[in-house]
Amino acid sequence: MCKDTYKLRNSLLILMFLLSFPLQGKQIAFNKTQNGADTLFHYRWDTELEQMSEINFRLATKEFNVKSHKHFVPDLAQQYVYIELHKEARKIDPREARIQINKTGQDIQVNVKSRSDKLLSKWRQSMAQSQVKAFDQYLDDNYYSRFQSYLGQEAVKPDHLRYINENKTSLLPIAQAIYEMVPENSDSRDYIRLLLSWVQSIPYDKLQDRMTSNGAGYLPPLSVIANNIGDCDSKSVLMGSLVRSLLPDIKMVMVYLPNHALLGIKLPFRPTEKTYEIEGVDYTLMEPTGPAHMPLSKISATSARNLASRMFTYEVVR
Repeated sequence: MCKDTYKLRNSLLILMFLLSFPLQGKQIAFNKTQNGADTLFHYRWDTELEQMSEINFRLATKEFNVKSHKHFVPDLAQQYVYIELHKEARKIDPREARIQINKTGQDIQVNVKSRSDKLLSKWRQSMAQSQVKAFDQYLDDNYYSRFQSYLGQEAVKPDHLRYINENKTSLLPIAQAIYEMVPENSDSRDYIRLLLSWVQSIPYDKLQDRMTSNGAGYLPPLSVIANNIGDCDSKSVLMGSLVRSLLPDIKMVMVYLPNHALLGIKLPFRPTEKTYEIEGVDYTLMEPTGPAHMPLSKISATSARNLASRMFTYEVVR
């Protein structure tokens, strides 16, 4: 074999090796500057075709101080429930039932006594419903929601769907800035593709276990922008909120895999794109997390295996 042929073969092997890995969604530059009541942002990043893109936008600085979740503390949640149960108990006529409520650590015991079996059943059920209602109210007040893993395990997580819907107006300047970069006569896919490459380029922070985390690792959309970092839940919510900003009626779903998250969007069918059916809707899936650049409808091998094994749960974005 001649020397030049040997070098050419080695070069091709190296190229094939490099192409076997996803392209990295590289962020080239990030700057933010305070300007009066606004904060100015500048981003540059590599897109799918290794072309450089950049956007500039401004957001009202006060937007970064809006209410969001705090770290979830089970003891505080149960203390809230304990107080609310006492309020409900005081509303009950003592001639119908007597209520005794005890709290030991995070465990609350409600003891109902009545001379009537019918009234006993009534007030036991009423107090059980009040306990669930109080806990749900605490979650809502603190931007949390119930979560169930694919194994049926119950936990609490930040209310991702609420963040998607409540941030769509605040994020509109970003959505418009990216939309203006899309060529005229483009369809919604072109906007979503460009948006996806930008979100993927934002530096990645490792996701904490949803089943044991107190929400400390999650960043709401505006915090991802301000801090230029986010885990897979945070970046998927950011992506969903930005899509919702310009496409308010599009169907979306948050897909939760073990220690990972995907976003699904209902788009017109294309035979070249794979979709996944959830509740009778065919969603085009995407990987907003990065840092690997994964084009629209392409997901990692690990994500594909988890989906095939039904190792996921989901929330439809209403």
